Amino acid sequence: MRDVNHRVSKEIVKFAIKNGVSTIGLEDLTGIRESTISKIPKKNRYNYSSWAFRQLQSFIEYKAREDPAYTSQTCNRCNHISKNNRSRLNFKCGICGYENNADLNGAMNIEHRTRDFRYTLESHGCLSATQTNA
Repeated sequence: MRDVNHRVSKEIVKFAIKNGVSTIGLEDLTGIRESTISKIPKKNRYNYSSWAFRQLQSFIEYKAREDPAYTSQTCNRCNHISKNNRSRLNFKCGICGYENNADLNGAMNIEHRTRDFRYTLESHGCLSATQTNA
């Protein structure tokens, strides 16, 4: 299940990056096994009850934090991700043609994601006035 969770979490984070998703929401699955096990066919119950939901969540959190590996390969104008976008210190998007220093492009992506995340937290009332002034 650990290997499956690694692969699934990697795909979820990759999808979020590719589609400009700044926040990944996960449902609290506490007690899910007890409330749904009777609905699973007996032949599939072992795999179902072995699924490490909390581990998957922690892998997604970890991989989402290490996300900056793609920031200098992602166009901050159109969000196109490709290794071909970066050539040493130069960035040129293969889709929209945007050009810049690769590190500056990456820093701009980090700034955009941080602002998006902060906006999401503020809009849901998760940041107080004192936190937003920090």
